[in-house]
Formats: sequence, C-alpha cells, structure tokens
Amino acid sequence: MRADVPVECVVDAHVHMPLLRERGEVNSYIRGLVESGVGGAVLLGIPPFKEILASIPLEEVKSEHERVRGLIEKLAGDIMDQLEPESLYLSAVKLSESFCSFARHSELAGVVNFPVMYPANLSLGPDELARQLEEAVSLGFRGFKVISTLFLKYLSSEQVEAVIEVAERKGVPVVVHGGCDPGIWELPRYCKYGDPSKLEPLLSRHRDATVIVAHAGGYSAIAPGVFFEEALSLARRFESVYVDTSALPPQLVPVVLRDFPAGRVLYGSDYPAVANSSLREYMEEVFMTLLASGWRGKELEGYAHGVAEEVFRASCVTPLYDGVGL
Repeated sequence: MRADVPVECVVDAHVHMPLLRERGEVNSYIRGLVESGVGGAVLLGIPPFKEILASIPLEEVKSEHERVRGLIEKLAGDIMDQLEPESLYLSAVKLSESFCSFARHSELAGVVNFPVMYPANLSLGPDELARQLEEAVSLGFRGFKVISTLFLKYLSSEQVEAVIEVAERKGVPVVVHGGCDPGIWELPRYCKYGDPSKLEPLLSRHRDATVIVAHAGGYSAIAPGVFFEEALSLARRFESVYVDTSALPPQLVPVVLRDFPAGRVLYGSDYPAVANSSLREYMEEVFMTLLASGWRGKELEGYAHGVAEEVFRASCVTPLYDGVGL
C-alpha cells in the first residue's frame, strides 16, 4: 500500500453527486470515484430548496453581512471578497442548481458499496415527509440526509423529528448536516439552523436512531469547527451519534479523532461540493496528516472504512493498494 493512504481501503462517508441526467453519466461518475482510490462511498443528495432561497431578500443578506462584518474581517479577512453579500447569494444559487436530488436515480440505491441516502425535503409537512421517506426505504435507499440550513429550520423541528422517527423504525441511519453552508448560510443569521445541539430533545425520544453529524458540526469557511462542542456533547451523551470529518481542514481531523468517542468517527470528503477540491488529493492530505499525528493500525482502519461499513452496511471493493506493515 502506498504511504500516502496507509489503510486497506477507504469508504468516503460523505460524497455528493453532480446533477446528472443520463445513466452513462452516472456510471462515469461512479467510475471516477473508484479510480480516485475509494473502495466505496456514501452518496448524499441535496433536496430542492430554490423557492426557500428566493424568499430571502438580498437586502436582508446585506443587513446581516453588515452586522457581522467585523467578525468576518477578523476570522476570514483573506477571503473577504468571496464573502460579500452578492457573492454569497450567487454561491447559494449555484448550490441549488448543482447537485443531484436522486429523484431519477433510485436504481443506484441498491449498489452495495455506494449506498444512497435519500434527501429529506423539510418544506413538506411531517406526515407527507414520513410517507416519502418510507417509500424511499422500500425503493432501496439506505438512509436519509437532513440539511436543515437550506430550509431555515432548526434541527429540533417537527420535520426533522419525522425523519428520525422513520429512520429509527426502519433501522436506517440519518446523516444530519452540522454547521454553516456555502453562500448566505455562512452568515450567523442562517448558519444557526445547522446547530446540532438542537437535536438533543429528539435524540432523547428516539434513542435507537443512528445519527451521523456531518462535518463533526464544523462546516464553515469563516470559522471551521463552528459547532464542534455541540456535536461533541451529543456524541458523548448518545451512543448512537457518530460524526464524519467531511470538508474539514485536514489539520482538524486528528483533533476530531482525539476528542470524539472512539469508533464513532468516519472519513468523508464532501466531494465535489468543496471548491477546488480533488478527491484523491484531499484523501492523501488527511491521511498524511494523521500519520504525522501518530495514528496507526486498527483505529486508522476503523476511521477509513470500518465504521462506515458497519453504519451504512457498505462493503469495500477489492483493496486498490498493496499492503504494507504499519
């Protein structure tokens, strides 16, 4: 095995699919993931939210930006031009148009090493949402994705509880976005909907539901790690709570592995949602950072693929690397 990825196999627990219209494009995309070095990946859709975005006036975004301008300059002055109100709004529009919602790709749900999580449309009423989710399970989807920021709903909402209740009853996991999001959701007024601490009362009522807090609660260009402490508190209190490290700066990954409960951290990339990302290069940088931090053996293998195989019932394809002793 090559030293830059010193594990038997990698299951990327957090991958998005671009908006693809033809079956051949889907096959090419999956082939590209494998050729980049992953032995499996959890595919996450983004539900339609453009109408929600259209209801937010640009003047509101400008007002919020002005309110926190000092904070942005302090924390992210080097990318200030990317965080102007108009740029944030355009980034949000691009997000709404770029990624697959899996409405036409249910046949992918049965792929063993590429499980697909059905995206929960939180603009629906709880009953209709629950009906859709149950149908998705019957079609072979192996879990759900919740991204409450895009719908301006707290993670304590009745819609999110409907998702967790169906997941608990059907025995499938829920991936919950934690932290901010590209575009206007980088601003505190909108980022607050990604605070995982709001899950606490729902998890207390649904203790058998398996929940993965994406990005370890830390997704943010302005303040990476924004809700780490909130996600960590949940993971320590509830044994069914996991986190993935997708989209985090590689130097933060050893911190997550150190602080979160052992055996409940999954590797993820967020490919290709993070700007200028390369699936292979990000993977190499993460694992090289972990090697430099002293991580080896079973704990590293668990992070790379073992936990994801257990949680998502995924299987790695035949290892792509020659083995070496660690």
